Amino acid sequence: MDFARTADELEALVEANPNRFPTEFIEEGTFADALMKKHTYKELATMVQMPANPGQMEEWNLTEDQWTEQVTLAWLAFKHEHSL
Repeated sequence: MDFARTADELEALVEANPNRFPTEFIEEGTFADALMKKHTYKELATMVQMPANPGQMEEWNLTEDQWTEQVTLAWLAFKHEHSL
């Protein structure tokens, strides 16, 4: 199973696999996975525009860039999944 690590990878996987759910390309147990299970699309859309959350970065052992990428992955997967 291929999992997306970046927004570009997610876009490529979604395009190449139109009969699969976009959330299938987000690895279980990652920060992006947790975000999708816990937040609404609107909340994720807001988070994507915010600076990295220091508490979440520490909890998930993420750099600022990794936090941003994971939030973006969650938001894009949710967006594709629900055709928003």
